[in-house]
Amino acid sequence: MSPAFAVFILMNNYFHDVATAMLLACGIALWVIIKQREGIKDPVAADYFLKLARGINGVAKFSLAWIILAGIPRVLTFKSFEWPNAVEKHHEAGLIAKYAIAVAMMIVGAWLWAKLSKRIREIKSSV
Repeated sequence: MSPAFAVFILMNNYFHDVATAMLLACGIALWVIIKQREGIKDPVAADYFLKLARGINGVAKFSLAWIILAGIPRVLTFKSFEWPNAVEKHHEAGLIAKYAIAVAMMIVGAWLWAKLSKRIREIKSSV
């Protein structure tokens, strides 16, 4: 593997991890603003809430797209890039744990985002 390609894969994997964290963060952020909005009938506050939700949804969609697209080179180079490095440093358990946590973050983030997007549509139709 050339040094330039190794740097590309390293950066791809880093940003893939960031996108995973962002998906979960978007789900949590949507949950927090929905909880804060409950009971508020002010139309200005409702408009502000919907603008916030639209922005967070945009970040979540971008994160999900990045997870999918950046996951392709990550999976294709896993055996030749990430795994040998972990084996060399005796970090196999750490790498496995990292992926288990990342999968849990993606599942919870996507579930929150999907569930709360439905709630946002309900709020939007009631305004």
